[in-house]
Amino acid sequence: MSRPAVRLPRCAPALPAVQRVAACAALALSLGAGLATPARADMFPDNEARRAILDLRAQVAQNQQTTQSQLAQQAQQIQQIRNALLDLSNQIEQMRGEIAQLRGKQDAATQQLSDTLAKLQSSQQQLTQRLKPLEPVQVQINGQTYTVQPAEKAAFEQALTAFRNGDFAGSATQLKAFLAQYPTSPYDADAQYWLANAQYAQKQYKDAITTFQGLIQSSPNSPRLPEAMLGLANCQIELRQIAAARKTLSELVKTYPQSEAAQAGRDRLAKLR
Repeated sequence: MSRPAVRLPRCAPALPAVQRVAACAALALSLGAGLATPARADMFPDNEARRAILDLRAQVAQNQQTTQSQLAQQAQQIQQIRNALLDLSNQIEQMRGEIAQLRGKQDAATQQLSDTLAKLQSSQQQLTQRLKPLEPVQVQINGQTYTVQPAEKAAFEQALTAFRNGDFAGSATQLKAFLAQYPTSPYDADAQYWLANAQYAQKQYKDAITTFQGLIQSSPNSPRLPEAMLGLANCQIELRQIAAARKTLSELVKTYPQSEAAQAGRDRLAKLR
């Protein structure tokens, strides 16, 4: 005799689909597993329960699909971020390389500039040393300060050294050349004075007279004038020009009475009388 079909009570239609499924499942479990196999086909006669299960499965599948899609998007975003970080890292490395090159160029430029400045400084020092002999120098001439060329000073001192060494002919030659080359030199009066003395030392009295007279006329304010007048008188005495010598000595004593040359002139003048 066949067992009568068991009819499951209707689940509360007011419950949501998920809760209804859960309630039906709990009820089925309470009936036990003793039901015959043929009766299992009638366990879920309720369409709503089946529909709820299908909805649940669809929702789970949709959730899984959505989750997989989100995970795929996240993976894609992560990969994009990784690629961006890799590009940024490459750019940083490239910038580091460029900075290193710029530093190398800057160091090279700095060294080149330093070398150039050193060369310019060396060239300037060499030029200064070369120009130094050509730069005007200040000299003291008879208590006055003058500016002369180095070559001018050297030429006069060389001629004067020759005179002091007794080379009167050489000194006279150098002094004549000096006066011709430097006609406006502040050494002019002294050069004429020593030239006249060099001529006197060589007994060239007429030449010495001419030189002394040129000095007296061209440099009336020179401190050398008293000595030049005495030297002129000596040349006139050597040439037996006594009247001219007396006149020269008288002018010397009158014009420069306090000079040493005037004292010597008085002695000479007394002997000539």
